[in-house]
Amino acid sequence: MFNQITLLGYLGKDAVSSNKGGTIVTKFSVATKKSWKDQNDEWQEKSQWHQVVCFGPTYEAMTSRLVKGAQVFVQGHLSTHDYERTIKVPAGGKKVIEHVIKQLVVEIKVDTLRILDRSSNTDHDAAEPEPTEAP
Repeated sequence: MFNQITLLGYLGKDAVSSNKGGTIVTKFSVATKKSWKDQNDEWQEKSQWHQVVCFGPTYEAMTSRLVKGAQVFVQGHLSTHDYERTIKVPAGGKKVIEHVIKQLVVEIKVDTLRILDRSSNTDHDAAEPEPTEAP
């Protein structure tokens, strides 16, 4: 079996790193774009957003360069998990109705990450991080 995805896109917002139970986790979103000609021979575009997650201190060190608008090359594998959350909806007066919503999350767990921006304040020759296995 084979599970691999490759993206070339732009960060939608700055990356965020956190420490979860001793594991450093860095998350960010990447936008990719698809272009095609429609039946009227006019160009159309559609953006797709991808949630990306990296594990380890090497990626945490890259957080300052993983900023909104940065172009990145990502290789990794798809991972899914679900969770339930409860929302409360006012139903008139003091009555509140609780709804349990099941959410499915699809993420790309990074094996290789390269920052492709060519801004003058970025070190482009930094070594590629060693792939880190997710917990």
